[in-house]
Amino acid sequence: MNILILILCALSIVTSVPYVYAGEEQTTPFGAVCPACDTYGYCHKPLTYTQALHNLETYYSRKGLQVTVVRQFGRFLEANVYREGTLVERVILDRHTGRIRPIY
Repeated sequence: MNILILILCALSIVTSVPYVYAGEEQTTPFGAVCPACDTYGYCHKPLTYTQALHNLETYYSRKGLQVTVVRQFGRFLEANVYREGTLVERVILDRHTGRIRPIY
């Protein structure tokens, strides 16, 4: 009887399928692209700082969020995303590809 229970427990663990749920709290889905770049995430030419800032603001304002750039380093912009004054997420924008990715 104990062996049967052990086998059933092992089978339930082995056959369970892990999945990722993208809930409402996720503001930046993996593979998000700024509005000025094509769907494959490549800009025709690298975005200037002003263009990148405008595109981040446009992307997040459509979701009812605010964005503040924290720093620029190389081709990247690091920004904080806020919902009603509360920090929701920290993202990075690659000015060469237009990709927006959550940092953590």
